[in-house]
Amino acid sequence: MLHRIGGLPIFAAVALSTGLWAGEVGADQGSGDQRDASRSVTAESGGRDNAPQQTAQGQGGDEVDVSVTTEGGLEVATYDGAFSFELGGRLMVDLGLFDEDEVSLGDGTELRRARIDLEGTMYHDWRYEFAVDFAGGDADVKDAYIAYQGWLPHSIAVGQFKEPFSLEEMTSSKYITFMERALPNTFAPGRSIGLGGRTYGDNWTAAGGVFGEAFDDDPDDEGDEGWGITTRATYAPFATDTKVLHIGGAFSYREPDDADEFRFRQRPESHLTDVRFVNTGDVDEVDHVRRYGAELAGVWGPASLQGEYIYAEIDRRDGLEGADLHGWYVQGSWFVTGESRRYKRKKGVFGGIKPRQKYGAVELAVRYSMLDLTDKPVSGGEERNLTLGVNWYINPNMRVMANYVRVNNDKNADDDGDVAGNDDPQIFQVRMQIHF
Repeated sequence: MLHRIGGLPIFAAVALSTGLWAGEVGADQGSGDQRDASRSVTAESGGRDNAPQQTAQGQGGDEVDVSVTTEGGLEVATYDGAFSFELGGRLMVDLGLFDEDEVSLGDGTELRRARIDLEGTMYHDWRYEFAVDFAGGDADVKDAYIAYQGWLPHSIAVGQFKEPFSLEEMTSSKYITFMERALPNTFAPGRSIGLGGRTYGDNWTAAGGVFGEAFDDDPDDEGDEGWGITTRATYAPFATDTKVLHIGGAFSYREPDDADEFRFRQRPESHLTDVRFVNTGDVDEVDHVRRYGAELAGVWGPASLQGEYIYAEIDRRDGLEGADLHGWYVQGSWFVTGESRRYKRKKGVFGGIKPRQKYGAVELAVRYSMLDLTDKPVSGGEERNLTLGVNWYINPNMRVMANYVRVNNDKNADDDGDVAGNDDPQIFQVRMQIHF
């Protein structure tokens, strides 16, 4: 169930004015409480010498320097880094054509994402983010949390955010190599409301938390909601601008809500269809689900390789037979124009691309993915996909993507009985994307 959120434009205007007001309050407190430069807005943005400057009047009559930056978004901040407000977003427009085998998937277009993101800092150490996506016609809350960063490199957060699991899941949709994440992404827990912490070193990260469910998971259900624990750790033996080796692992334990049901299902790496060929249906009498993930990725100049293996165990009550499910993918890419995938060592994920040429950057990519949702009493089917991709990075904030997906389903891949099995469609889809 998605909840409508009215008055978002009013909220954005209030938040913007709050960011400016916060700058006045921060200056009134003086500069004696300067923090580590890594939390300074000036340090994070590489300096604001070229940013427009506004002089505000503090409560004590002191003049306050406030910078307003519009490159790639809108950011208002005090120069001491105590207060900041940033307005960002992303828009992804998709077109898909299906060469159906047996099941009609439906050619069409879609606003894949239409997201507005508000984030900032208060009193140096407190950070907040509130992101809402309107792509489905309603307001769908994504990230909505408050974090304390006063003990860097350690931080804690409370609210709704992604449970730390899977390299591809934790990499932003703005920067993933293909239009959709690989088949095994169905095992990633996604966003939930919870309490989490993270830390990092020069070449490693660790994160974990205790989580309930997402904000819109059966809000009218008066029974106890499900809960889980998720952790992830990464290590990079080397990570430079052009050479990276990433190793990671994750674990998640979750108990369902009072209904004691659990389900895994996945689209054929295209969001333009609602058919999920591989679908376990509702598995009943579930006691808990355990998930294990392994990650490996490398960058060598313009070439990169990445792969993950995820294993899920469904344990059931009253001696009922459970199920062991799994999936994996491996992908490679090459920048014809010489760029390298950018690695974020403090988060253990990949970031955006800055083209070296005035006409942009061109990336060729290939991926093979597999998902097996059949074991013992569960007959969710098995799917194997081959995907070819081309990405044109027009500039650091705009990208055109084209994907060809060849789908291979077995006889049990019938969307829990709703469609015919052994269906092997082919998909061609393109995307125009901008983020700020």
